[in-house]
Amino acid sequence: MGIDIKKILVNGMLELCQTINLETLTIQQLLDHTGVSRQTFYNHFLDKNDLIHYIYNTKIIPDFNNQKTIIDFYESLLITFKNMQDYHVFMKQACMMDGQNCLRNYIFEHCKSFDMEWHQKLYGHKPMPDALKFATEYHATASSSMTLSWILSDMPVSCEEMAKMIVDMRAIGMDVLFKDGESQQNPYLKN
Repeated sequence: MGIDIKKILVNGMLELCQTINLETLTIQQLLDHTGVSRQTFYNHFLDKNDLIHYIYNTKIIPDFNNQKTIIDFYESLLITFKNMQDYHVFMKQACMMDGQNCLRNYIFEHCKSFDMEWHQKLYGHKPMPDALKFATEYHATASSSMTLSWILSDMPVSCEEMAKMIVDMRAIGMDVLFKDGESQQNPYLKN
């Protein structure tokens, strides 16, 4: 069984951000902490932001990287919020970083991309109507914005309450927008 370099780097970054601000954390500090060589790091990641995105994808949102057509959106979102809570220090520091390829921008783009692909799969082979595309992008942007606000304000409401509020808001009007699709049902309501 081989050494999992990505796991070593992920764990190293998560450990270091407990004592060193993620924005000022250098690749060299991470390499010193983990014993991984610079070349090995760059064989696996483009830069620090690429590692941050990898942590987000694997530790925070694994249910939203699978592209399954049938998911319980509430349960998957609840798991995501609980993961964000478990890694709150990392998430808050990463979401406070600015610049090209920052996690905030990545979250917005990922959420929009996931929702568009998921809604299209649920809608079927016909292209989604413009109103559904608009609603999908609107809800992805609103959900991402509220999630970032929740993270940066130190999670003042429970994971369950956040997931419920977002799912309830996303459900409004989706019955009408999905009525001509193959599934003909609101993906945010339980069957």
